[in-house]
Amino acid sequence: MTDKKETAQQRMLGDLSRRKFLSYSGVALGGIALAACGASDSTTTTAAAAPGTTATTAAGATPTTAAGASPTTTAGMSIPTTTISKVTVGYNNPNRVLRAPLYIGQTKGFFEEVGITEPLDINDADDPIAPTIGGSYHISLFDSDVLYDFEDKATTSGDPQGLKMININLGAQPLVLIANAGITADNLKGKKVGGGREGQVNEALCKYMLEQLGLDWQTDVQFINTTGGSNDWVTLMLAGTLDATIAFPRHIPLAEEVGGSALFQDFLNSPQGGFGMLQSKIDEDPNFPAAWAYAYIKAQQFCKTKANFEEVRQILNDDWEIDFPDTAYSVFDLDATIMTQDLGFDPAEMDTWMDFLTPFGNVRDGVPWRDYTDVSGLHVAQAALGLELNPTADFSAGKENVANY
Repeated sequence: MTDKKETAQQRMLGDLSRRKFLSYSGVALGGIALAACGASDSTTTTAAAAPGTTATTAAGATPTTAAGASPTTTAGMSIPTTTISKVTVGYNNPNRVLRAPLYIGQTKGFFEEVGITEPLDINDADDPIAPTIGGSYHISLFDSDVLYDFEDKATTSGDPQGLKMININLGAQPLVLIANAGITADNLKGKKVGGGREGQVNEALCKYMLEQLGLDWQTDVQFINTTGGSNDWVTLMLAGTLDATIAFPRHIPLAEEVGGSALFQDFLNSPQGGFGMLQSKIDEDPNFPAAWAYAYIKAQQFCKTKANFEEVRQILNDDWEIDFPDTAYSVFDLDATIMTQDLGFDPAEMDTWMDFLTPFGNVRDGVPWRDYTDVSGLHVAQAALGLELNPTADFSAGKENVANY
């Protein structure tokens, strides 16, 4: 293990992140045990100023002041709008809570407010690169390392594609490894372990968890890459094709129902994923990134507010026919914690996240992720909503906010 990897892991997975994890969600390590989750319904939350910067708000803007209240603008305040009324979105994440802003934003009229007047065309794909580069998706959710690694390789090979990360909507990462009945950390040697999709972040995290359990993923277990989403990996495990797999908190009850358990649980702050676009798509309407961010921030804040949890569940069930079982609802607060409050992030944490993933081959050492990130539209949206600009334009400072309202 390299010194750099150790440094990154210590920064991301030390006692501080564990304490934050427990305080955010009331989750006891070793099993799901949600207490009174999140902030109280009367919590007042406003984005904190980036270190070393002065808070910046648009004239007349009113920031969020109470849980459940979306940021508003005063008369004459300009809301960013787009001429693109029909948007095709790539979002390959089956987590109901993380997907919820896409649907809540439509039901609540947040997207319509900025000019996206037709229903979102939401698509799933194992790899969002091909349909995004091919122009099929207007905007896509990317693991940050996937976007940066792709554009970095394209750029260094002399064929840049102009793929840009325009905001970060997923700012934290749960670490969960579950197993079938009879499988423990002590007898995992020789067993089949599902590591998620090859070359993506979950593979690296699964290898890390095996290391923490004292196992060499190359020699001690049968490490198997799996396709599809996390629900598919868990299905393979429950069917007996795998003995253990990387998973998410909502899957722990499923393992426990068949006598299994979570072999590893932890949590880290990391700007793990966000929305990316081709520069050519941005050029079709330069206002689009700001309009999208404006609507999405409002939708994401609504979903992160504890007082709204039941309404979110009802909207998904009634308006969109999306089943929301009790096993998923029981970890709503933890899943909501993963989402950022303002689509912003801390550049220092992105540096650490890239350092953490480098030894696993996800990105090259020193990948210049700043070159492939454009938060100018995000800043327009944040200012229109009365939020402080996060991160700074030169990426010298920022603050990643993931705790729930």
